[in-house]
Amino acid sequence: MSRLFRYIQNDDVLKSFLEFRDTILQERPVVIAKHGDYSLYLKVISDDVLGLTIENTEKHKVIQDRTYNVSETTDALVSRGVRHACQKMAELSDEDVNRRRLQIWKWYLLDWQQANVQDQKEFMEKEISWDEDGIKTEEEIMDMESFLHGDYLNLGNTISLIERYLSGDEDNKEQFKRFAIADIMEMTSEDTKEKSLIEAEKKRIEEEGMKKHTYRFTVSVEATDKEHARAALLSYLAGDERIKIQK
Repeated sequence: MSRLFRYIQNDDVLKSFLEFRDTILQERPVVIAKHGDYSLYLKVISDDVLGLTIENTEKHKVIQDRTYNVSETTDALVSRGVRHACQKMAELSDEDVNRRRLQIWKWYLLDWQQANVQDQKEFMEKEISWDEDGIKTEEEIMDMESFLHGDYLNLGNTISLIERYLSGDEDNKEQFKRFAIADIMEMTSEDTKEKSLIEAEKKRIEEEGMKKHTYRFTVSVEATDKEHARAALLSYLAGDERIKIQK
């Protein structure tokens, strides 16, 4: 899923409006945060009215508007409004991602069905019946989760799928291609990061497991004096570099 990019902290939005309402905000809205195709803008409605607008920048469509009278509101109220708007963007973005992934999976299903026409009846019978010991074969269709972590991550195949099924719809084809590229790159980046963390943790455990420690023991040696005792001990332990004898 896409991540939230924040440019103005929640608690600073009202301060930013008061600071820039006569300068930058007179020229253009300022982006507070972005999440996927959605942006939250800070706008000047009037000298005393602050506007928060969620916009789908891909479709150039306003999703939600909210205003605050700056002489009657507080930092806390505006901050809460910004937080709710960011949550709304996250929900909308996740819905878009899931809907687009599902659509690409449907195209994958259509491809699979066309390639396995002769097995349709047998497959349907398996799907509507229950077999506790049944084992799926490799030829059977993948579920959504398996698809997302398998065929979907093959960027070339996924782009080819989109181009075939949206060949007559140039606008949506380009939107889906941009989405798939960004989504797959993010998913593979997360997988690589997770794998790196696992490998680093494994290496750390291995290194700690082999880490050498120093242990001290009390040893009694019978001799006429300390030097003779030390010499006797060295002679007894000669050749073992792991053992150090203090003077």
